[in-house]
Amino acid sequence: MTFVPVLLIGLCVGILTGMFGVGGGFLITPLLNVLLGIPMPVAVGTGALQILSVSTAGIYRRRHESMTDYKLAIVLFGGNYMGVQFGAQALARLQSLGIVTFGENSMPAADFYVLCIFLVLLGLIAGWLIYDTTRNQLEPSIRVGLFSRIKLPPFTRFESLDRPTMSIPVVAYFGLALGFLAGLLGIGGGVIMLPALVYLVGMKTHRATATSLALIWLSSLVASVTHTLRGNTDLLLAIPLLLGGTVGVQIGVALCSKLGGCQLRRYFSLVVLAAMVLVAAKLMTIAL
Repeated sequence: MTFVPVLLIGLCVGILTGMFGVGGGFLITPLLNVLLGIPMPVAVGTGALQILSVSTAGIYRRRHESMTDYKLAIVLFGGNYMGVQFGAQALARLQSLGIVTFGENSMPAADFYVLCIFLVLLGLIAGWLIYDTTRNQLEPSIRVGLFSRIKLPPFTRFESLDRPTMSIPVVAYFGLALGFLAGLLGIGGGVIMLPALVYLVGMKTHRATATSLALIWLSSLVASVTHTLRGNTDLLLAIPLLLGGTVGVQIGVALCSKLGGCQLRRYFSLVVLAAMVLVAAKLMTIAL
């Protein structure tokens, strides 16, 4: 491992965090594994540390914008904590499966299955975002999310939404799912959180990027502690990632303020698509 490549990875992930309100774990975990050969459990744990750092910088950079719905982030975090624990346990179970062999090639089972999950997840998200931004060129004046149509009491109000009344259990269980992904894949959930806040919760894109950061900070804090206690973090690897990410997030926030909501979703879809291609290429080299 050399300092400069890791620093550049951290810089790119920091820019993504500032622009899209995502921690970048959906990119940093496969990058560390595919490009640098870092074992998947260490890539997951160290990626969580990186996400915690850049999301902290992102929240500080946005502190005067008044775009973050902290109440929504806290309700989501209600289920997020347990989800992280379940995800970390699932990763440990995958580690115990040993090696997966394809002809003369082999790789750890944890690496293979996590990359497969990444491939499916990224493909679904990229496909929907590309479809939606091609179909809708402007941010709608009123956005109504799918979750607001689910009438499961008790309810609460989130004033940042066009339709503010929403079911607390629905939001909490969604937080549980995001936490599971944070524990299993080393992602703060932002790759799902941004489109979910827009399409499921019904939040405008710029508000979604800011609110996403708040939840990512909470989930990545839990994931960082959990994986550090399990020995899945590498501080020497984390240092250049953190340095690059701190600088990158400032650049990303500045870029975000200059782009429209549709542009943000379109560019985000391209980043997700690039990550999917990277993961697919890695799996093909093993399978063929």
